[in-house]
This record gives sequence, structure tokens and C-alpha cells, in this order.
Amino acid sequence: MRLRGRVAVVIGASSGVGYETARRLAREGAQVVAAARRRERLEMLVSDIAREGGEAVAIPTDVTDSEQVDRLIESAVNLFGRVDILINSAGVTHKIAPLEQFSNDDFRVVIETNLHGTFYAARAVVPHMKQQRSGTIITIASRVGKVGVANIAPFCAAKFALDGLSQALGAELRPYNVFVTTIFPGLINTELEPLNPPEEFRRRLMTAVDVAEVILWVCMLPPTVRIDELPIMPRQVDM
Repeated sequence: MRLRGRVAVVIGASSGVGYETARRLAREGAQVVAAARRRERLEMLVSDIAREGGEAVAIPTDVTDSEQVDRLIESAVNLFGRVDILINSAGVTHKIAPLEQFSNDDFRVVIETNLHGTFYAARAVVPHMKQQRSGTIITIASRVGKVGVANIAPFCAAKFALDGLSQALGAELRPYNVFVTTIFPGLINTELEPLNPPEEFRRRLMTAVDVAEVILWVCMLPPTVRIDELPIMPRQVDM
């Protein structure tokens, strides 16, 4: 129970990396505040955590709505008195197509979920972590936030921007003993729509559990250790 007494807000907890991360943090004793849009999936997560002896609450939140994100962080502080860990894991790809086939709304959806949501959450939690003079903020980006890939230009743009946002925030918060890092996984075997690859392709990908284990490891690093970014190379897959 290496995280006993720490409070973790996991955004994007209804599936994939966020879901598995919330479970692992709770197993290590963290009090988990799980956020996402899908209430029923959050309730399933809370039930899973309770069966495993952990503690979690579900707060349905649309990360594209800054007021909902503000209420999420305030609710976490009101419930548990603090926020020690923020996991930004919400993200959408929306569709795969050449750039000219993306409408303004297509682009907006991707940017608002992947980038704006992360900004809203960080902005809401930073004052509390500054006051505590401690905290960890982890953002899940992607390898396509380092190398652009055809036909997902809006997603690449959002993930590249997350890197800059996290680097700048890390520099701001270093004097307050708040640790900010970004994780860059490759393709993950989770809800890959609209990719919808065949099952034999999925089996050769890294899993949400793989990434969640890395996130857990980062959360347990001593405060003297600083990792500005953490790449996770994809498994070898024949495309």
C-alpha cells in the first residue's frame, strides 16, 4: 500500500489506460476520484475497486466543459482534503482521414478533448498543489505527439501541443515541488475506434495494463527524481 493517504484524480477513467490506472492506484492505497463522461462505466470501476479493497468515488465529468472540470477538482478537495496525483488520460481520435476531410467540428472535438481538457484540469489543480507544495501531474500523450502520422493530423496536433504544455507547466511548478511529466505510448490494445483493427493485430499491441504499470511506477518515484517525459516504445507490429 505504497500510496496510502494520497488522493488521485484520474480523468478518462471509464476505459483503457484510465480505468486500469485507477485500479492500480487504488490497490496501492490511493483514494481515487474517477472522472469521465460515461457514468455507468465509472460506477463499474468504483465497484471493481471496492471488491479489491480500495476506495474510489465516481464524478461524471465532460472534460471539454471547464466548469465541470473545476467542480471535479473542488469536489475531490472537499471529499478528501487534497489532490496529490492528477492523471490526464482523456482522449479521442474521432476519425481517420486526409486533412481536407476533417470539418471544423471534427477538429474542434479532438482539440477540445485532448488539449483543452488537459489544460482545464491542470489549471484547476495547480493552486491546490502549490499550496501543498507537492503533487504529481501525469499526462498521457502518444508517440504521434513526437512524429506526425498521416490521416490523423488533428490528433497529432493535440498530442504535440500536450508536450509543450507539460514542459512549460513543469518549469513553472518545479519550485513548488510539483512533478509534471508526459508519457508517450505507442498504439494500445483498447477502444481503438475508428481504427477497428483485426483481433490478430490487437494481440500484438501493448495493453492498457502495460501503460498503467508505468504510470504507477512514476507516481511512486521519490520527489528528488525528475523525468520530463517518458517514452514507451510500441511493440513490433507488422502494419
